Amino acid sequence: MQKKQLPRSPYDRLGGYVHLPRLIDKAKLHRKGLLNGYNYKTVGFDKHLLAFLKLNPDSFEEAATRLEKDAAILEWIEQNGARHSTEAIEEWNEAMISRHPDTAVKKARFIHFLKEAGGEGREDVRTYFDLIEFDEGRKK
Repeated sequence: MQKKQLPRSPYDRLGGYVHLPRLIDKAKLHRKGLLNGYNYKTVGFDKHLLAFLKLNPDSFEEAATRLEKDAAILEWIEQNGARHSTEAIEEWNEAMISRHPDTAVKKARFIHFLKEAGGEGREDVRTYFDLIEFDEGRKK
């Protein structure tokens, strides 16, 4: 049985951006057909980062697949996407890192996913990044 390939942690940074290494991994996994039909480009943090960088999702995926190294992909992003100040990047990072369920419906869904991941009753899993880390085995 092939071990499930997981993208990097959402906390990992590239070019100052949280989630960017994870987005790169998802693009590569998607092109290989290893995301099980999940369209990462239109949901969640992936969609938010692509919008913040003002990148066409399909163009990004093509570049991330064609270019092997993170540095080359970052260079492509800097040439084709929006330029942000260090302050703007940190503000965006903090907004993404601290995202948590802020409505009753989102809270119920969050608790459901946490329970499915084996974390029922865990008080230390509060943000979506925490949930991803727990679900993928990086948060014990």
